[in-house]
Amino acid sequence: MNVVIRHTVLILFVWLMLAGVCLARQVYLKDGGIIESQSVWRQGDKVFVKVNRDIVTDFDLNEINLRRTFPKTTPSSRHLRRTVAAKGAIMATKPVPAPVAIAVESAPPAPTVATPAPQPAVQPAPAPAAPVATESPRPQLPVAALNKSSFPLSAALAILAISILIVAAQWVIFVRAGQAGWKCLVPFYNMYVLMEIAGKPGWWMFLLFIPLVGLVFFLFAMLSLAKKFGRSELFGVGLLLLPMIFLPLLAFGGSEYEG
Repeated sequence: MNVVIRHTVLILFVWLMLAGVCLARQVYLKDGGIIESQSVWRQGDKVFVKVNRDIVTDFDLNEINLRRTFPKTTPSSRHLRRTVAAKGAIMATKPVPAPVAIAVESAPPAPTVATPAPQPAVQPAPAPAAPVATESPRPQLPVAALNKSSFPLSAALAILAISILIVAAQWVIFVRAGQAGWKCLVPFYNMYVLMEIAGKPGWWMFLLFIPLVGLVFFLFAMLSLAKKFGRSELFGVGLLLLPMIFLPLLAFGGSEYEG
């Protein structure tokens, strides 16, 4: 029963971690760009994009791929053709008014009256034009800047969640091996203790900093660690390649330390 509860807690934690990263709303541009945003809406001939609580920008309709950005609200081509055909039928049924002839009576010629020569009029000086207040345009952020500001946020949240999961798994592994859990939080010293838990000399931690050689010795240590907990050699390879998956399985999977 305890094993089922541990697996359920692990699955819920991974699901919540992935759901928190994938909640972003995508905005597709006609030039091929994609913007990760919190929300997007249309208002008139503008599309407003809220990247985060501090950045809100707008685009023209001809810059957005409306079919992919609003898949449920964009009208289909068949609906547009029906609307145009209906408007054409209504215009065709309206009667065209006939032209009305207007009779104009010719007026008698006016008598010629001698008028004095016009005096030159004095033109008043034009008043200076009042300054017109113009609204300064709101600065538009380029699409590349929006992509750079949204993507690192999702990556940082994913890395933080994975780091917390690995630290929690190491804490449980240290406790089951008879070591204090806080030792997994001390840099370098945690690797020294991990080598001892795996049944290897503690000075192997210095070999881990040598390129290629360190990878080989770390593989041997993970194979020995899996064997100490009654796991197979394939599980040890998984501890090396995918620690964010196999370390929680080793810690919360019900395995007992056989050191």
